[in-house]
Amino acid sequence: MNTVLQNQLPFIKRFIAAVLFSFTLLLVRIFKTDSTFYLFLVWNLFLACIPYAIAFVLSLQKTNSFIFWIGFACWLVFLPNSPYILTDLQHIKLSTLQSVWFDVLLILSFAINGLVAGFASLSIIQTSLQKKFSKTTTNIIIHFILLLCGFGIYLGRVLRWNSWDILQDPAGLLGDIAKRLLFPSQHINTWTFTIGFGVFLIVIYRMMNHYEVKKIK
Repeated sequence: MNTVLQNQLPFIKRFIAAVLFSFTLLLVRIFKTDSTFYLFLVWNLFLACIPYAIAFVLSLQKTNSFIFWIGFACWLVFLPNSPYILTDLQHIKLSTLQSVWFDVLLILSFAINGLVAGFASLSIIQTSLQKKFSKTTTNIIIHFILLLCGFGIYLGRVLRWNSWDILQDPAGLLGDIAKRLLFPSQHINTWTFTIGFGVFLIVIYRMMNHYEVKKIK
């Protein structure tokens, strides 16, 4: 068995089990309410898993630096989709259930799965980057990537841009980004949102990373 697959197999098995739990909750809600409103969570979770798939494939190839950086760029574009599901918690206010806690559990289960998939992909990429840069430089890059995720979540949730819009409407997307870079004082909400989510992701990722390191030792 391939070494990379062997290392990732325990995580993949546990992740599939967690996803099946989320799907079970969703099916229960559909049967209980006869409403398919929350089916969008399946699509959002699918998008959240794309970065992990890209990172996993990249970890299989060892020598071609060009392929790695092309894959890295694709991974970076899709990565914000993983923590993005956290913002789906805003749909709780639309809950029609008397037991609102069920919808909270449903959305949280999808959101946590998406976040875990993103962090798992980030861990794989971090390992690859450490082969190219020093540990300090790699940590700086990882922190910057997580801040970019905060910005990506803002683009998706507030401005309603999608990852594929970089191909469908690059001018419009780059225009919105440029406005916020050139005139930051006019877009305070953008940077408050970005820094808030970015720092949150950094703190959670570092905590998880610290735990994994301690466990290995």
